[in-house]
Amino acid sequence: MEKKADLNLIGGKIYADGKFLEAGISVANGKIIKIGKKTNLPKAEKEINIKGLIILPGLIDVHVHLRDLKLAYKEDFYTGTCSAAAGGFTTVLDMPNTKPSTNTVENLKDKISEAKKKIIVNVGFYICPPDKLEDIKKILNAGAVAMKIYLNNPITGLNVYDDSVLKEILKLSRKLNFKVSFHAEDKRIIERFLRKRSVTLTDIVNAHVFEAEVEAVKRLVKLTEISNANIHLCHVSVPKTVEIARKAKLRGLNVSVEVTPHHVLLSHEDFLALGSLAYMIPPLRPKYISKTLLKYLSYGFIDVIASDHAPHTLQEKNSSDILEVPPGIPGLETTLSLMLNLVSKGILSWKRLVSCLAENPARLFGLKGGRLDIGFPANMTVVDFKAKYEIDSANFFSKAKYSPFDGWKVKGKAVMTIVNGLVVFDDGEIVAEPGVGKVIGRHFQN
Repeated sequence: MEKKADLNLIGGKIYADGKFLEAGISVANGKIIKIGKKTNLPKAEKEINIKGLIILPGLIDVHVHLRDLKLAYKEDFYTGTCSAAAGGFTTVLDMPNTKPSTNTVENLKDKISEAKKKIIVNVGFYICPPDKLEDIKKILNAGAVAMKIYLNNPITGLNVYDDSVLKEILKLSRKLNFKVSFHAEDKRIIERFLRKRSVTLTDIVNAHVFEAEVEAVKRLVKLTEISNANIHLCHVSVPKTVEIARKAKLRGLNVSVEVTPHHVLLSHEDFLALGSLAYMIPPLRPKYISKTLLKYLSYGFIDVIASDHAPHTLQEKNSSDILEVPPGIPGLETTLSLMLNLVSKGILSWKRLVSCLAENPARLFGLKGGRLDIGFPANMTVVDFKAKYEIDSANFFSKAKYSPFDGWKVKGKAVMTIVNGLVVFDDGEIVAEPGVGKVIGRHFQN
């Protein structure tokens, strides 16, 4: 006797194995149990007719800042994951530069405990290096997914400017099978440029020279070759970085590259026009740079698209004290629509979009999902590719009500988000209770 489903999605197209299929999906116990024509699906407790919409694998964002704890006034696990769901993301990985930093077993456990009460999508946690190498394994075993190292502003007592220290971390990552993500900008180069200028926001931006990113990536590639580790380059902003990483991959090294929508769609001109609302690190680059990055994305030279969702209060972003203005913008609710808009213009293919927003993040970070297939988690993003609207940050679920994309007219949006077989976002509304999401770990653990 055929197993009864909890949910059938019918009437739409699904993107699977690189192509669109006129098919429905059956879900039971949080997993996909059948893909096929409506007549071939098992009976279900609930049936949803999505009437010609598109079902994508549940999107995964490997670079978000959900804040919470002592930074909950900026964002908390509930508002942040509501923002994710509204943007079509079913899984996000939270960065460790919080207050307190995620660099001890206790701090990680506190985050996990708080998250379990609030999240409505799946969440995994990064750690930053503890002050002692021997503590890394203990923190990972407490439930971390990956490690993040900030070469621009290290959050650790370890000297990450010492090649021997970084090499030991990378060797350990190989042994324990976890990915190390990097903010790849050399702080020493940035500070050299800062000391030569008076400090305005433009001075700070200009101090983040191309060289700081390029030299950091060259160093990381060299150390990866020695250690045979598995590294990820966050929010690259310089084409030369992509070229170095691509050559490394062609030599067989495990180096993956991430870009953000803002680094491929905005430029330094937008920063000059918007000021602090378009201030992020790495900064927006000249227009010819962002155009080249977008080409590299369309060519398949880039592995991952991530939002780098970094919410702050408007009061902080508009501070009269330049040194108090924090870098970062909210991005979870704009990323998919901005990328779908590129698809509608023929700039980005469906294959590249799904690879960079679902398949590659799952594969690279050892996460379950990223595909629509029998036995996979029932994480799905339902898209209305014909929907046209204007981005308005006032409508964000995030606490951060600002965006450099305000006023942009886009085509395509998430209209339903399904997490572990449960509809959490539907037609503009959050329809799930806090705590329905899961805290996830590494799938390829030793």
